[in-house]
Amino acid sequence: MPALFFLLLTAAPAQPAPPPNPDILITTTFDAPITYQTILERLDSYYDEEVGRKRAIAFPEIAPYRHFEVWHEMWAQFEPAGDHTHVILKKLSDPSTARMAKSSMLDFAGRLNFDAALSFKEEPGLRSLEGEVYSSRKDLTTLLASQRLRSLPSWLHDALFVSAEPLMKISLSFSGLHGVRRLTVTTVDLATARALMAKLQQGAGLAGICGVFSETVELEAEVHEAAQSRNDNIASAGGVPSLYHPQMDLQYIEERLRNDPAMQKRISAARGEYDVRFRVDKSYRRVTLLWSRLTGYSVATGAFESATNLAETSIPNVHKAPGPPLTARIHVEPLKPGAFRLRLTGEGMAGEAAPIDERIFVFDGKTFEEPQNLGQ
Repeated sequence: MPALFFLLLTAAPAQPAPPPNPDILITTTFDAPITYQTILERLDSYYDEEVGRKRAIAFPEIAPYRHFEVWHEMWAQFEPAGDHTHVILKKLSDPSTARMAKSSMLDFAGRLNFDAALSFKEEPGLRSLEGEVYSSRKDLTTLLASQRLRSLPSWLHDALFVSAEPLMKISLSFSGLHGVRRLTVTTVDLATARALMAKLQQGAGLAGICGVFSETVELEAEVHEAAQSRNDNIASAGGVPSLYHPQMDLQYIEERLRNDPAMQKRISAARGEYDVRFRVDKSYRRVTLLWSRLTGYSVATGAFESATNLAETSIPNVHKAPGPPLTARIHVEPLKPGAFRLRLTGEGMAGEAAPIDERIFVFDGKTFEEPQNLGQ
């Protein structure tokens, strides 16, 4: 049984701050000379051919006759009227991307047989906040259950929640270094965004598994970042030869960093080490983590052919603590891409057994992400 080291990180997540804000809401309206049902049929082939996704994924319905275009992050409203349909499109933008946003709306209108010039209206944009969280799509779905938001599969985000009225969008980035994720809340005003951000960050303390990462991958990212910084300093220095090749020299610097004796020791120590971030809801005499490989796993159905246990280990005296999640470091033979199940169970102070959480992660060789059925 592999040894496990129990860590508690003390650094608190960064406080949310307004990012560069999309300060324009571009709106256009037009009458498509086809029915609503014909519009959906035409978009079936469009998204299948151009985006490689089914319409139900690329252009899901978020309310009756209301859709969200995931590819361009655009709201669409349809008002059927006999043999034609009134269409309203809304998209967030800023002065530097407004032309591109209007171009995507023109292209969308053309797909619906509308070939006249569009009239655009620019309104004040929505307000956004960004913050860091140790949460997953499953966590946010639980926290947002009472909100009028639709959870949408997305190949651009780990989690995406959208509403039609009022216009609102919440997105969660894919896993970053140490399992932290960037949460972006976009809504009608800054006060609403702040209140929702606070709710999501305060509620992120739900018990369960909230992230997995490879120490080898993290170390590779550290080497690349250090090499990029040195390479940028060289490129910006005076007297750089005209034959200087930034990419070639970046690879050379990375190799030099990897061959450093101290770095070699770190690389050796990180091999086969994986960190699991988790939270508990109370004190436990013992917490057990079971890691299994799933064979024949189907993202669409969640079914699999068999499960093979890779590691099982126990942590004594686990207590609920405020702040960031607990981190369990576990050694598993270097993993190949595939699907894995992590099961977390606890033994209460009176000896009673209690399941805490179970998650499935798909590993692509670099990151572990909870699977989304993207309708391929």
